[in-house]
Amino acid sequence: MINYLHTLPNVVIGLSIMFVGLLLSTAIPSYIRWKYKLNPDEHLAKGAEEGFKLFTSITLLLIAFSLVRVQGDHRNVEDLVSREAALMFKLNRSLASFGGANAAELQGDLKNYADAVVSDEWPLMAKNERSEKASNDLTDLTQGIRLLDPRNPVQQMARAEIVTTLNQLSDVREARLSAARLQLPTYLWDALAISVALLIVFGWLQNPLPKMIAYVGGVTIGVSVLFTLVIALEGLFVGESRVTPDAIVHILPSLGA
Repeated sequence: MINYLHTLPNVVIGLSIMFVGLLLSTAIPSYIRWKYKLNPDEHLAKGAEEGFKLFTSITLLLIAFSLVRVQGDHRNVEDLVSREAALMFKLNRSLASFGGANAAELQGDLKNYADAVVSDEWPLMAKNERSEKASNDLTDLTQGIRLLDPRNPVQQMARAEIVTTLNQLSDVREARLSAARLQLPTYLWDALAISVALLIVFGWLQNPLPKMIAYVGGVTIGVSVLFTLVIALEGLFVGESRVTPDAIVHILPSLGA
Protein backbone atom coordinates (compact mmCIF):
# COMPACT_ATOMS: atom_id res chain seq x y z
CA MET A 1 0.00 0.00 0.00
CA ILE A 2 2.77 2.45 0.99
CA ASN A 3 4.75 1.56 -2.16
CA TYR A 4 1.68 2.35 -4.28
CA LEU A 5 1.24 5.73 -2.57
CA HIS A 6 4.85 6.59 -3.47
CA THR A 7 3.89 6.55 -7.15
CA LEU A 8 1.08 9.10 -6.76
CA PRO A 9 1.41 12.91 -6.97
CA ASN A 10 1.97 14.48 -3.56
CA VAL A 11 -1.38 16.30 -3.68
CA VAL A 12 -3.20 13.03 -4.35
CA ILE A 13 -1.32 11.34 -1.49
CA GLY A 14 -2.30 14.13 0.89
CA LEU A 15 -5.95 14.26 -0.16
CA SER A 16 -6.27 10.47 0.00
CA ILE A 17 -4.83 10.27 3.52
CA MET A 18 -6.95 13.22 4.63
CA PHE A 19 -10.14 11.73 3.15
CA VAL A 20 -9.65 8.33 4.79
CA GLY A 21 -8.60 9.95 8.06
CA LEU A 22 -11.62 12.26 8.24
CA LEU A 23 -13.93 9.43 7.20
CA LEU A 24 -12.73 7.15 10.03
CA SER A 25 -12.16 9.75 12.73
CA THR A 26 -15.05 12.16 12.15
CA ALA A 27 -17.63 11.37 9.45
CA ILE A 28 -18.58 7.78 10.35
CA PRO A 29 -18.64 8.22 14.16
CA SER A 30 -20.52 11.53 13.82
CA TYR A 31 -23.21 9.88 11.69
CA ILE A 32 -23.56 6.95 14.08
CA ARG A 33 -23.80 9.19 17.14
CA TRP A 34 -26.32 11.48 15.42
CA LYS A 35 -28.48 8.67 14.04
CA TYR A 36 -28.64 6.65 17.26
CA LYS A 37 -28.51 9.64 19.64
CA LEU A 38 -25.38 8.31 21.34
CA ASN A 39 -23.47 10.44 23.82
CA PRO A 40 -20.59 9.11 25.92
CA ASP A 41 -20.83 9.26 29.69
CA GLU A 42 -19.33 12.48 31.10
CA HIS A 43 -16.57 10.65 33.00
CA LEU A 44 -15.82 8.46 29.99
CA ALA A 45 -15.63 11.53 27.74
CA LYS A 46 -13.28 13.24 30.20
CA GLY A 47 -10.96 10.23 30.27
CA ALA A 48 -11.16 9.93 26.48
CA GLU A 49 -10.13 13.58 26.12
CA GLU A 50 -6.98 12.94 28.15
CA GLY A 51 -6.29 9.80 26.13
CA PHE A 52 -6.79 11.74 22.90
CA LYS A 53 -4.29 14.39 24.00
CA LEU A 54 -1.77 11.71 25.01
CA PHE A 55 -1.96 9.82 21.73
CA THR A 56 -1.94 13.03 19.73
CA SER A 57 1.45 13.76 21.32
CA ILE A 58 2.69 10.19 20.77
CA THR A 59 1.56 10.19 17.13
CA LEU A 60 3.19 13.55 16.42
CA LEU A 61 6.39 12.36 18.11
CA LEU A 62 6.50 9.21 15.98
CA ILE A 63 5.79 11.20 12.81
CA ALA A 64 8.50 13.72 13.70
CA PHE A 65 11.01 10.90 14.24
CA SER A 66 10.00 9.35 10.91
CA LEU A 67 10.25 12.69 9.13
CA VAL A 68 13.73 13.35 10.48
CA ARG A 69 14.81 9.90 9.33
CA VAL A 70 13.45 10.13 5.77
CA GLN A 71 14.78 13.68 5.39
CA GLY A 72 18.21 12.44 6.46
CA ASP A 73 18.07 9.56 3.96
CA HIS A 74 16.95 11.95 1.22
CA ARG A 75 19.78 14.38 1.96
CA ASN A 76 22.39 11.61 2.13
CA VAL A 77 21.34 10.21 -1.25
CA GLU A 78 21.44 13.68 -2.82
CA ASP A 79 25.00 14.01 -1.47
CA LEU A 80 25.87 10.62 -2.98
CA VAL A 81 24.64 11.72 -6.40
CA SER A 82 26.60 14.98 -6.19
CA ARG A 83 29.73 13.02 -5.22
CA GLU A 84 29.16 10.58 -8.07
CA ALA A 85 28.96 13.45 -10.56
CA ALA A 86 32.12 15.02 -9.11
CA LEU A 87 34.00 11.71 -9.43
CA MET A 88 32.89 11.33 -13.05
CA PHE A 89 34.16 14.82 -13.82
CA LYS A 90 37.44 14.14 -11.99
CA LEU A 91 37.95 10.82 -13.78
CA ASN A 92 37.37 12.45 -17.17
CA ARG A 93 39.91 15.16 -16.33
CA SER A 94 42.47 12.57 -15.18
CA LEU A 95 42.05 10.59 -18.40
CA ALA A 96 42.60 13.80 -20.37
CA SER A 97 45.78 14.40 -18.37
CA PHE A 98 47.00 10.89 -19.18
CA GLY A 99 46.59 11.63 -22.90
CA GLY A 100 46.70 9.37 -25.91
CA ALA A 101 44.15 7.60 -28.08
CA ASN A 102 43.37 4.90 -25.51
CA ALA A 103 42.60 7.45 -22.82
CA ALA A 104 40.41 9.41 -25.24
CA GLU A 105 38.46 6.22 -25.99
CA LEU A 106 38.03 5.64 -22.26
CA GLN A 107 36.63 9.15 -21.90
CA GLY A 108 33.96 8.11 -24.39
CA ASP A 109 33.28 4.96 -22.33
CA LEU A 110 32.90 7.11 -19.24
CA LYS A 111 30.36 9.32 -21.00
CA ASN A 112 28.44 6.24 -22.14
CA TYR A 113 28.36 5.00 -18.56
CA ALA A 114 27.13 8.34 -17.21
CA ASP A 115 24.44 8.47 -19.88
CA ALA A 116 23.35 4.90 -19.01
CA VAL A 117 23.08 5.85 -15.33
CA VAL A 118 20.79 8.78 -16.14
CA SER A 119 18.63 7.30 -18.89
CA ASP A 120 18.54 3.61 -17.99
CA GLU A 121 19.49 2.99 -14.36
CA TRP A 122 17.59 5.85 -12.74
CA PRO A 123 14.11 4.66 -13.79
CA LEU A 124 15.03 1.09 -12.76
CA MET A 125 15.97 2.18 -9.24
CA ALA A 126 12.31 3.00 -8.64
CA LYS A 127 11.82 -0.79 -8.80
CA ASN A 128 14.98 -1.48 -6.77
CA GLU A 129 16.81 -2.77 -9.86
CA ARG A 130 20.12 -1.96 -11.49
CA SER A 131 20.91 -1.35 -15.15
CA GLU A 132 22.78 -4.09 -17.00
CA LYS A 133 23.83 -1.51 -19.57
CA ALA A 134 25.36 0.74 -16.91
CA SER A 135 27.08 -2.28 -15.33
CA ASN A 136 28.50 -3.36 -18.69
CA ASP A 137 29.69 0.17 -19.49
CA LEU A 138 31.41 0.40 -16.11
CA THR A 139 33.04 -3.01 -16.69
CA ASP A 140 34.33 -1.89 -20.09
CA LEU A 141 35.69 1.28 -18.52
CA THR A 142 37.40 -0.68 -15.73
CA GLN A 143 39.00 -3.16 -18.10
CA GLY A 144 40.20 -0.38 -20.37
CA ILE A 145 41.82 1.50 -17.48
CA ARG A 146 43.63 -1.66 -16.37
CA LEU A 147 45.23 -1.82 -19.83
CA LEU A 148 46.54 1.75 -19.71
CA ASP A 149 50.32 1.67 -20.07
CA PRO A 150 52.03 4.75 -18.58
CA ARG A 151 55.22 5.73 -20.41
CA ASN A 152 56.48 8.57 -18.22
CA PRO A 153 56.21 9.82 -14.61
CA VAL A 154 53.35 12.17 -15.47
CA GLN A 155 51.29 9.33 -16.90
CA GLN A 156 52.18 7.13 -13.92
CA MET A 157 50.77 9.73 -11.54
CA ALA A 158 47.72 10.23 -13.75
CA ARG A 159 47.06 6.47 -13.90
CA ALA A 160 47.29 6.15 -10.11
CA GLU A 161 44.73 8.93 -9.73
CA ILE A 162 42.53 7.35 -12.42
CA VAL A 163 42.46 3.97 -10.63
CA THR A 164 41.71 5.59 -7.27
CA THR A 165 38.89 7.69 -8.71
CA LEU A 166 37.43 4.72 -10.57
CA ASN A 167 37.33 2.65 -7.37
CA GLN A 168 35.62 5.51 -5.55
CA LEU A 169 33.10 5.88 -8.39
CA SER A 170 32.26 2.18 -8.23
CA ASP A 171 31.79 2.36 -4.43
CA VAL A 172 29.51 5.40 -4.69
CA ARG A 173 27.40 3.66 -7.33
CA GLU A 174 26.92 0.65 -5.04
CA ALA A 175 25.98 2.96 -2.18
CA ARG A 176 23.40 4.68 -4.42
CA LEU A 177 21.92 1.36 -5.51
CA SER A 178 21.74 0.18 -1.90
CA ALA A 179 19.96 3.41 -0.94
CA ALA A 180 17.13 2.48 -3.32
CA ARG A 181 16.13 -0.18 -0.76
CA LEU A 182 15.97 2.25 2.16
CA GLN A 183 12.57 2.44 3.86
CA LEU A 184 11.21 3.17 7.30
CA PRO A 185 11.48 0.02 9.45
CA THR A 186 8.36 -2.10 9.89
CA TYR A 187 8.33 -1.60 13.66
CA LEU A 188 7.98 2.16 13.15
CA TRP A 189 5.03 1.76 10.77
CA ASP A 190 3.46 -0.66 13.28
CA ALA A 191 3.89 1.84 16.10
CA LEU A 192 2.35 4.59 13.97
CA ALA A 193 -0.60 2.38 13.01
CA ILE A 194 -1.33 1.48 16.65
CA SER A 195 -0.97 5.07 17.81
CA VAL A 196 -3.27 6.40 15.07
CA ALA A 197 -5.85 3.67 15.73
CA LEU A 198 -5.99 4.56 19.44
CA LEU A 199 -6.11 8.25 18.56
CA ILE A 200 -9.18 7.60 16.39
CA VAL A 201 -10.90 5.52 19.10
CA PHE A 202 -10.38 8.19 21.77
CA GLY A 203 -11.56 10.77 19.23
CA TRP A 204 -14.89 8.95 18.84
CA LEU A 205 -15.61 9.48 22.54
CA GLN A 206 -15.19 13.25 22.57
CA ASN A 207 -18.20 15.19 23.87
CA PRO A 208 -20.23 17.14 22.80
CA LEU A 209 -20.57 16.14 19.15
CA PRO A 210 -19.72 19.56 17.61
CA LYS A 211 -16.51 19.60 19.64
CA MET A 212 -15.66 16.13 18.43
CA ILE A 213 -16.14 17.15 14.80
CA ALA A 214 -14.04 20.33 15.07
CA TYR A 215 -11.36 19.10 17.50
CA VAL A 216 -10.80 15.62 16.09
CA GLY A 217 -11.19 16.82 12.50
CA GLY A 218 -8.55 19.51 12.98
CA VAL A 219 -6.06 17.07 14.51
CA THR A 220 -6.75 14.59 11.69
CA ILE A 221 -5.99 17.20 9.02
CA GLY A 222 -2.73 18.17 10.72
CA VAL A 223 -1.61 14.56 11.14
CA SER A 224 -2.55 13.85 7.50
CA VAL A 225 -0.32 16.66 6.24
CA LEU A 226 2.65 15.36 8.22
CA PHE A 227 1.98 11.79 7.09
CA THR A 228 2.01 13.04 3.49
CA LEU A 229 5.49 14.52 3.97
CA VAL A 230 6.80 11.24 5.40
CA ILE A 231 5.40 9.12 2.57
CA ALA A 232 6.49 11.57 -0.15
CA LEU A 233 10.08 11.66 1.12
CA GLU A 234 10.36 7.94 1.89
CA GLY A 235 10.27 7.07 -1.82
CA LEU A 236 13.87 8.06 -2.57
CA PHE A 237 13.76 7.22 -6.29
CA VAL A 238 10.02 7.25 -6.97
CA GLY A 239 7.31 9.91 -6.88
CA GLU A 240 7.37 13.68 -7.20
CA SER A 241 9.86 14.15 -4.35
CA ARG A 242 12.36 11.58 -5.65
CA VAL A 243 16.08 12.25 -5.85
CA THR A 244 16.94 13.25 -9.42
CA PRO A 245 20.15 12.71 -11.45
CA ASP A 246 20.44 16.45 -12.15
CA ALA A 247 24.00 16.64 -10.83
CA ILE A 248 25.11 13.99 -13.34
CA VAL A 249 23.04 15.51 -16.15
CA HIS A 250 24.78 18.83 -15.49
CA ILE A 251 28.29 17.42 -16.08
CA LEU A 252 27.37 15.11 -18.99
CA PRO A 253 28.23 17.66 -21.73
CA SER A 254 31.73 18.06 -20.26
CA LEU A 255 32.50 14.33 -20.40
CA GLY A 256 34.29 12.72 -23.31
CA ALA A 257 37.41 13.66 -25.21
